[in-house]
Amino acid sequence: MSRRKLVALTAAAALVIAACGDDDDEADSTEAPAATEAPAATEAPEATEAPEATEAPEGTEAPEGTEAPAATEAPAGGEAYTVNLDACEDPDAASAVIEGDIKIGTSIPLSGGPAVLFAPYGDGFTAYFDYYNATNGGVNGQTLVPIVKDDQYTADLTKTNVDELVFDEEVALISGIIGSANNAAVQADLNAQCIPQLWGATGAPNWGDVENYPWTTGLLVPYPIEVEAFLSYAQEELGGGTVGLFYVNNEFGQSYAAALEERAGEYGFEIVAEETIDAADSGAPAGQMSNLVAANPDIVIAVPLGAQCIAFMTELGNAKAANADFAPLVYQTATCANPVFFGAVGNGGSEGVFTSNNLKDVNNPELQASDEAVAAYLEAFAASGSTADPGGIAVAGWLAAELTVHVLEEAAATGTLSRASVIEAARNIDYVPSLLREGLVAQMDTTDGYIAEGTQIQQWSGGGFVDVGEVFDFEDFLGVYSG
Repeated sequence: MSRRKLVALTAAAALVIAACGDDDDEADSTEAPAATEAPAATEAPEATEAPEATEAPEGTEAPEGTEAPAATEAPAGGEAYTVNLDACEDPDAASAVIEGDIKIGTSIPLSGGPAVLFAPYGDGFTAYFDYYNATNGGVNGQTLVPIVKDDQYTADLTKTNVDELVFDEEVALISGIIGSANNAAVQADLNAQCIPQLWGATGAPNWGDVENYPWTTGLLVPYPIEVEAFLSYAQEELGGGTVGLFYVNNEFGQSYAAALEERAGEYGFEIVAEETIDAADSGAPAGQMSNLVAANPDIVIAVPLGAQCIAFMTELGNAKAANADFAPLVYQTATCANPVFFGAVGNGGSEGVFTSNNLKDVNNPELQASDEAVAAYLEAFAASGSTADPGGIAVAGWLAAELTVHVLEEAAATGTLSRASVIEAARNIDYVPSLLREGLVAQMDTTDGYIAEGTQIQQWSGGGFVDVGEVFDFEDFLGVYSG
């Protein structure tokens, strides 16, 4: 399978706003079904504040590439982004030098049902700051202080938390909030106040709206990129054919449907079945699966939500057992790419299902032995005292923190560490995070509003995820979001 790099397409403008695949589509619907609970070891710590002092083991070197560059430059091929401070409520505050400890605030689920899945993200997030302070003495000689608040996956609580972080804690920036509804709840205020809202942990394509929300940046692979990657893989395997689509009927699922409807024909595929499920429905999608079996497509793209990931694969196993001729290639959204979901399917329905991931598999013994960055991460994560699985979403937390530190380094290298220089460093980023898949880069400029436009197809096999083919790189595919 060859690596792909596509030019920006006008199709991106037609995409509807997607809700985060890991979250509910409505702010008041926040509790995860009981079936999503993981073993007790994955639960969040009682305290929501970052540890007072997490020392990295002596001799633990920072991964290569964490040194601050001499200057903040635009990625090759694009113009440098300069933020307009005239729209700020207080332009002087946005350009003022950040002095003393650098406080970084975030709001994530640390209690309630969703915390079972998402709390390890916070462990990875704080572990990187502890690690970086211990090995580098902070940025610009200033200690990094993460402040983590619990929002129970509720957008209203996210807004309350962020208000406290901004006005009471006086954080320099916000980073790594989980969930589309949660990020959206604070986006307008943070942009009006010109406070960087970095690396929102969601794949909604509207985080690339540079014109209207320049102070907001996303973290995860945008959902349309997932569609592009699997269509590319399926075309190489089958040459074309028919598609069955199963998706949760909210903005998240609808964005997948829009992307698939826009792009399927370009790859030689025709959509012959579309089945939906309500966001609040955690029951078995037996009727929808029966309709997919009747259509007998060559590939199925599934976009369930939370515990629906388990329910869909369980019904898939039942359908295959009852219909020997039903054997499509099945791709399930990367928001379901968690062993908690795939491993919970007991009838073989998860076996052979494809998903994707743009980060290294830190639980891979070969990488643990050969990749210095993976080894450093695992050592620092263990030193943090977390009992969570270091793989999965914890790696995304580490990524959000590493990207935050990188732009702080670049901002400091300009000679003026301010909120304005931080967002300009983020918008002009050209960096390879230590745990990003080989061949990918975190890159943005005036014409590119997304740092993550590549991913690796994976397949669940024998109780774990296995890489399939090479990394797909779609850098510059989405351009900037235009509504």
